[in-house]
Amino acid sequence: MRILAVDDDPSILELLTSVLAAFGYKDVVTARSGRDALDILSDPSEVFDCLLLDVQMPKMNGITLCEEARKLPGYTYTPIIMVTAMVQKQYIDEAFEAGATDYVTKPFEFSDLKQRLSDAYRMAAERRAAIEVLQADEDAWQDSEVYPDVRISDPQYFGGLPGCIGLAEFENYVVQVATMHSAAAKILAVRVTNVEEIYKPSSTSEFRESMASAGAALLRATKEGRKVATYWGNGVFLFVFDQQDSAHAERLLKQGPEIADGVMLGSPLVFQVGEEIPLEAKTKMEALFLIDKAVELAELRGNQAAQFG
Repeated sequence: MRILAVDDDPSILELLTSVLAAFGYKDVVTARSGRDALDILSDPSEVFDCLLLDVQMPKMNGITLCEEARKLPGYTYTPIIMVTAMVQKQYIDEAFEAGATDYVTKPFEFSDLKQRLSDAYRMAAERRAAIEVLQADEDAWQDSEVYPDVRISDPQYFGGLPGCIGLAEFENYVVQVATMHSAAAKILAVRVTNVEEIYKPSSTSEFRESMASAGAALLRATKEGRKVATYWGNGVFLFVFDQQDSAHAERLLKQGPEIADGVMLGSPLVFQVGEEIPLEAKTKMEALFLIDKAVELAELRGNQAAQFG
């Protein structure tokens, strides 16, 4: 794996290079500013499998660099891990909104960084392969009446929806916020209850377009106070809000006509709204359990179903 490490502190770059070499990653290039990093990334002869970015750098900080890197050809799915001393929630929010894959705070445990590098690279490879398969299957479907084998439970990555990130990145965000900023945010799940009716007659692209349309409507309805969102699978969307913003579940149920406006499902939009759960955890496992709990509540609260469209 070829890695680009960016930090304005040469001692940190030296440490990262040594640590990465100990992990077996010996092909490491370093840069001491965001501008230098962009120049390197823009060179077509320089291709990297992972980026490690500091947040607090002069002129161009790591969050802006992350956002700019995502715009470059070939770096849509490349793992970008923030390695920083900045622990404030504001920086965590901004990093994931800009396209970060994960967020590691200094001083970091070497074994933890190694695991996160491995997980991020595997996730990016799987996502890239899955999208290539979907595109190939959709091309083949054009000449066939047999739809591609895409499971209704599969998570989907809607990169074109602002504020909607991949499930793996969403999980990393929840872990960071729940364990480092206890009860500063809350999670809410919303499920499209007629997802099976939409899924069965649809091609891969038709189903993705339907869920993306539903997601776009829900994102518009939850933009106040919302930080990040993701599509979990099975018609479930997950949202994280700041704790001080309240009553999102109730507002969603009241905004039916506004939410349904422009949703292209081919049938009425029917959804269930779960309960708001504070993001408060001591461990990674506890934080991930909160995601499962939010999904379960959205699936169980049949009395919160609403139909629009």
